[in-house]
Amino acid sequence: MSELLKKAEKVIQQCLFVPNELLPEEYHNKKTGYVSLAKLEKKCDKRDGITDHQKLKAEKLRRVGLYREQMQSNDEIEYVDINEHKLYTNQMNFAKYCPQIDLEEE
Repeated sequence: MSELLKKAEKVIQQCLFVPNELLPEEYHNKKTGYVSLAKLEKKCDKRDGITDHQKLKAEKLRRVGLYREQMQSNDEIEYVDINEHKLYTNQMNFAKYCPQIDLEEE
């Protein structure tokens, strides 16, 4: 459920815009006169020293910790937060460039 909420939050942030008049000068967009909430959040994170790479790295560390705990307790591994679209894209790219796989074959 949290994955769905995160996606909804991203979509909403991309749809809502703030006019330049309400923002400090360094956040203005001279071309359009407004900035999306998604871009504002990205700029604020960058200002705070948090990059997308650092967020991704922290998320991977969190997942590795979860998997490590599952391995130590000898339970089955339960995969968490799987991005289905990214997984599908990676699988298709693998199949596309792997010479042993014929995509035309039915």
